[in-house]
Amino acid sequence: MSLQAIPGHHPDLPSGPGVFTLEQIRCLEEAAILLPEPQPNASGKRKVSAAFSAPRSVSSSSTSSSSSSSSASVATHGFQPNVIRTFDIPLAEESVEVLEYIGFIPDVARLIYDRYCGRPSPSQNPDDLMAYVTTHLASLRRRQYDNMSHQEALADVGLTRQIQEAITDPRFSHIFGTQTLTYWAQDTVEVNYAALLRQQKLLQSHAIKRIAHKKKHKRPRHEPNREDQDPSEQEPVTATINMTPRDFQFPDAYVMVQPDANILADHISLYKGKAYDELQPAGDIIESDGTVNLRPLSTLPGGDFNSDFNAQYWTPEYETAEEYRKYAERRSPGADTCIIHIQIPRPFIDSLRMENLWYSPNWKEYVWTCRRQPPPHSKFDHLWQPGQADIVRGPICSTLSRQLARIRREDVQSHITEDNVMRLRSGRKASQWVFVQRDVIGRLAQQIRGKMHFIIFEAAARF
Repeated sequence: MSLQAIPGHHPDLPSGPGVFTLEQIRCLEEAAILLPEPQPNASGKRKVSAAFSAPRSVSSSSTSSSSSSSSASVATHGFQPNVIRTFDIPLAEESVEVLEYIGFIPDVARLIYDRYCGRPSPSQNPDDLMAYVTTHLASLRRRQYDNMSHQEALADVGLTRQIQEAITDPRFSHIFGTQTLTYWAQDTVEVNYAALLRQQKLLQSHAIKRIAHKKKHKRPRHEPNREDQDPSEQEPVTATINMTPRDFQFPDAYVMVQPDANILADHISLYKGKAYDELQPAGDIIESDGTVNLRPLSTLPGGDFNSDFNAQYWTPEYETAEEYRKYAERRSPGADTCIIHIQIPRPFIDSLRMENLWYSPNWKEYVWTCRRQPPPHSKFDHLWQPGQADIVRGPICSTLSRQLARIRREDVQSHITEDNVMRLRSGRKASQWVFVQRDVIGRLAQQIRGKMHFIIFEAAARF
């Protein structure tokens, strides 16, 4: 879509529904969390000023008893209760301002919002605003963008320069090549949107708690006015939001807050790094009954070792996971990011069928095939067919799927080289463990219950 093709917008179209009630807004203003508006109603955004206090760690004396019933543990970086963060957020869930917030320039934000508002039968249409965003960005798959630079293509669909530069940052070219340009564009704005919704929910939850506290401790009529009270007895105005595991979508009863994972003997550690807010739309990883749900962590078809089925991709290198996390932080500075550390019992791993596919002619051909998504040659059946491999280990390919797709089959061996293998800043080759069988993934979820550790990093934009 060329920006020159944008039709005239409709200035009379209303913004989307507000997330907060007037009572909640007043409460947040009284708490000095929502700052006064210099020009009321000038935009759909408000300035937030608050300190975010992370959940408290459990004491060492209670760690052993708590860990036996916990499904996971959590540590946080940042979230300093004595440091005030100031930033702007929209107060609506759906609006032009929201689309600008997640990464679109104003004209394109208005275009997408107009299309959304003009959808037929809004009360019955299941498509939400982000469905229209996804459709808009899907145009990046068109051949017209093959002859543009990646940054030019992102600009043409109306993403801001900040988003363009973040996605194409050469420092993360080794990560960028593992997915398509369309994927990174959609992933970035979806994470930004998820981060906004969680931030709104966090503020709303804080307001609800304060309002309930005030009503519970409402001053009887015969008591003196607030201004007549001793200042030491007055409820302090605070701009601190005290967070709990529930604010990270974790059930309190099954998640323990502790600074480090307990390293277990006879276990294998694997890692994954990403935007934490990316996980929320897909469902809770730790469900309300403590069950581990790995579906939000699935990689869709078209990865290095999964042509037409979902798989679980993990890495044995913390450094690799950290690179993925940093790239997520670069693209979505308003989102919290995380590294997930799982420990798998070695006897369980030993019971599985494992295949190694290191850099070789077969690695080149299989990655080329899976990224393009046709059925693999029968000689690769042992890597994915039911009853064959449960885990495939090998290096990560750092070349865009569109570039691989341009390589003819007869040129695969000469055109794909070790330069297409992801290398870390340390010079090491990045590797991956891919769980390819659905039943094994289900058993894996059971095996790692109580052996997952989330390290959550506060959003960079709040620093």
